[in-house]
This record gives sequence, C-alpha cells and structure tokens, in this order.
Amino acid sequence: MKHVKIMSMPECDKLIYSAGVIARQIGALFVVDDEHPQLAMSYPIVAGGRKLADGWLSPGEECMQTPVVCRVGEKISPRVFAKFVKMGMHEEVPASAYELYGQLCESGADLQLPVMASSKEPVREFHVELEINDFMKEEGFCYATDTADFYFEAYFEAGNHDDLYGQLSAQLMDYMNILDKEELGAKIIFRTVDFDYQDVVDRLNSAPIDTIYCDMYEPRK
Repeated sequence: MKHVKIMSMPECDKLIYSAGVIARQIGALFVVDDEHPQLAMSYPIVAGGRKLADGWLSPGEECMQTPVVCRVGEKISPRVFAKFVKMGMHEEVPASAYELYGQLCESGADLQLPVMASSKEPVREFHVELEINDFMKEEGFCYATDTADFYFEAYFEAGNHDDLYGQLSAQLMDYMNILDKEELGAKIIFRTVDFDYQDVVDRLNSAPIDTIYCDMYEPRK
C-alpha cells in the first residue's frame, strides 16, 4: 500500500525552479510504498509568492532533481538566470524570461550585474553569440551559445529572416523591460558567424530601443 505524507517547511528560504516556475519551496509531498520504503518519492510544494498565501504541488521533477535558484534575499547574475530561462523555454507550456523574472522578484530575490575585477564597476555591455541553423527544409533553429549572459532561442521558418528577427526582437524587449532599472541598466549586442543571417543581427543591433536606464537607443555594433 502507498501512503502520502506532507512535510511542512514554512521557514524555508530556498527558491527552486520547477515546471517553468521559480518559487519558494514551503513543503514536500512524500509518496511511500510499504513494500518498498527505500523507493519513496518526494515532490516540492511551492509558495504562491508574497501576494498569495496558498501553495501548490509542483508537477515537475522530484525534490532531489529540482534545481535551486537561490535563497530569498539573494541576487543572481544574468548568466545564472539564463540557465532557468533556457529551461523555461523548453517546457510544455513555455515560460518567458519576463515571466520568470517576475516570479523571482515576487519570491524576494532579484538580478545583479557582474562587476569588472579591475574597477569593481558593473558590466553594462553584454555580447550574445547566436548559432543559426536552417539545414532542415522547413524549420530553422537559432539559439544563444553557452558563453552568453542572456539566453535567446527561436524556431523559425527556414529562410524567413523576418520571422527570426520578429521572435528575437520580442525576446530582446522582454530583457529590456527586465533591465530597465537604475541598478540593472545595460545593453545587449548580438553577433553571429552565420553570415547568411548577418542582416538579422544587424537589424537587432541597429534598432533603436527607447528606455530610461538601458543604453539601447544608439545603434549597437
């Protein structure tokens, strides 16, 4: 016979990523089989943020497989955040960077720009290398390499440069809305070695984006 037990963790300050959501873990649900107690499974129960008092059982991985984002009150780098953006884009119901950032802030954490070792000043210019493949007849795939601090990804109609530009520019605007704060103001510059799509990269870098704190209005080369 299987038994279900719930362990409450009301004082836990651990933020986790599970099934396209960043939230604070407030408990765990255990499923124990009397005949095989060593095979007990546990699933995280996450909070509804600071505005909601309820919690819910995450439908994602078991507790031991659920990645930790940070602790409540901590600030993570864009590169760490990019790892969870990539995961979110691969969910059955994809999560955007803007949605994940909202959940991060709602759970009591935030982003922090890295600093230069020499001057200790924040890094405010980031370069994103794009890999673009359209070897398939109907669909192309574009993604940011692991060296990028911000993750971009798009499946597009092969050869359709406007389709690719539209998807990437929409994701760029998500990041601009995230970075448009005094402490996060920065600019993103795109590069690629796939010369067939250099025009897409040029359009992304030359499009003026009017923000308060992000240095994105002047063309970026």
